[in-house]
Amino acid sequence: MKVLVFETSKDRAKLISDLLDDYRYKIHINYQGNEVLNDLREIKPSLVIVNANVRPDSGVSILEKIKTDPRYSKIPVILISNFTSTELPAEIKKYTNVDYLVEPFKIKNFRHIVERWINFRSLYVN
Repeated sequence: MKVLVFETSKDRAKLISDLLDDYRYKIHINYQGNEVLNDLREIKPSLVIVNANVRPDSGVSILEKIKTDPRYSKIPVILISNFTSTELPAEIKKYTNVDYLVEPFKIKNFRHIVERWINFRSLYVN
């Protein structure tokens, strides 16, 4: 299974990669937050993890690109943010197959959410 990660911090990207290493996922990291649709087309991930603060595009902008393109709209997305906001969860609720995590999060919870979406994707999405 392939996981595409949009993260500007190399340390956080390494942490995510290390956390998922036990599951033997192939992790692909985009540090720029650009070329979203190209990465999706080339990598064909089972799951996308996006930092809400990624630049030059925001994480919400990346989420919108994924969810408004019919080719990729069924791919589950985990949006990670380091600030608590009531607006962000309300904004992402309009999309299906999206989870929202606020940093700091428990490693156990993160792994559980990833596993749940990977299993969902393998069972219900072609």
